[in-house]
Amino acid sequence: MPIRKRERKKMKNGYVYEVYINYYDNGIKNRYSKSGFRTWKDAKNHEAMIYAKLEKKGNVQKKCKKTFDQVYQEFLEIGCGNYQENTVTSTKNIYNTFLHKEIGNKLITTFNYAFLQNYFNSKSKQGLATNKNIKKAINRILDFSVKLGYIETNPINLVSVKGIDTTRNENKVISDNDFQLIIKRLSEKETFKYMTYRIALIIGYYTGLRVSEVLGLEKEDIDFQNNTISVKRKLVYKGLRKQDFYTTQQMKSKKSHAVIPLALPLKQELQKWFRINPYEKIICDENGYYINPNTMGQDIKAITNKEGIHFHFHMLRHTFSTKLVLGNVDIKTTQELMRHSNFNTTMSLYTHINDEHKQEVINEIFSK
Repeated sequence: MPIRKRERKKMKNGYVYEVYINYYDNGIKNRYSKSGFRTWKDAKNHEAMIYAKLEKKGNVQKKCKKTFDQVYQEFLEIGCGNYQENTVTSTKNIYNTFLHKEIGNKLITTFNYAFLQNYFNSKSKQGLATNKNIKKAINRILDFSVKLGYIETNPINLVSVKGIDTTRNENKVISDNDFQLIIKRLSEKETFKYMTYRIALIIGYYTGLRVSEVLGLEKEDIDFQNNTISVKRKLVYKGLRKQDFYTTQQMKSKKSHAVIPLALPLKQELQKWFRINPYEKIICDENGYYINPNTMGQDIKAITNKEGIHFHFHMLRHTFSTKLVLGNVDIKTTQELMRHSNFNTTMSLYTHINDEHKQEVINEIFSK
């Protein structure tokens, strides 16, 4: 209903009335709300005035007095339904760690270019990757604010973000020798846990799947007769306890759902693993439960650090894409195998890898 009661302890009767109206502006759903009316009649009169404005202009011009904290809470209630679980969890973590205490009490209407640029300038000594994630979180909330009519535009794309770049770009691809050494060290452990880690890395190496996709695979997804793998679910784990992990078919994009080829070396490895692993989950612990990718990463890092190898799971995806590009696989096929939803992503990949390869060739020639 357009008018509803809201608890207000300071009021003599313990409540006030709020006008709450949903409307569409150029096909975009918006919401108008105003609270503080002492009587139902006052709220009804205000409602009539707003409807008159809507009929005349098609939208309502209003001065929003809500803080970033308040809009964030509304975002969690009604605005995050189209985002993946991991994205929502990431937004919550960023908000609780940084945004709530730093800018949560600021009015949403103050979030213009100057305010946001000054905010990120003050964080220039922080990690670049962290700042980029903060920018993404703010972007989601400001986009939501625009839809509700709290602000007219979202200026976040105008803002430049700086910070300390701690990534090691030179090691985004793992060499065959380093990969085989990691596999060898995992094999030497001779426990179910490390055998599981081993098969997870081998799957990532031969498919380029993301870690959440690898950990969500089940035996029914592997078709040994037609040599294919059905990628149709991923593990949801961020912000959850291990016993609460679950899989979802809501993938990163529509292109993420795909049937991809099963490479012969991977087929042989999986056939051997299926005889050892009694569970339907391909990647699981000795009791058949999902494994924590963070724990897996830490355990593998303990091994790679001893060998002096820089490694994280996503490097397997970079390695897979690099092998496709340098193997002269055509762009369309590469896009399908990488399951990129945007062709430009694949084109950027080709440009980046080829430029790096040219640099390596020049350096090799003139270092002799």
